[in-house]
Amino acid sequence: MGMFDFRRCDGFTGSIPQKFIDSNLPKCPMCGSTDPYWMLKDKMTFTEKRMLFRCDKCGCILSASQADFTGFSKSKVGLLTTAGAMNAILKKSSGKNVNTVYIKVEEVGSAQTTKLYEGKEMPLEELQQLADSI
Repeated sequence: MGMFDFRRCDGFTGSIPQKFIDSNLPKCPMCGSTDPYWMLKDKMTFTEKRMLFRCDKCGCILSASQADFTGFSKSKVGLLTTAGAMNAILKKSSGKNVNTVYIKVEEVGSAQTTKLYEGKEMPLEELQQLADSI
């Protein structure tokens, strides 16, 4: 496994995003698996750092900004950091609620019935409801 491959982060390194996805999406919103083995990979863009989360059952890939998965989005103190301020600016300019955690569906994987979600970014609560409805 290479340095830039998806990996499971059960140790200290990577534990924050791993705990975030494991606790917030214990059921895959694309395939409905009740035991997704989420694997992680970093993604850097010009404006932010995102974490990719891949379900081992269907191969769907979700992503969240660092400010969202660390909790900075919901924290007033988080806005004082560069990442938190940039995240707030990006959300505000897109018409999104600054205090809401958003997850982007990068790829739907083998769950082709959910193809309409590919490329969409939605509040975490909406994705959780989608997972519960499957």
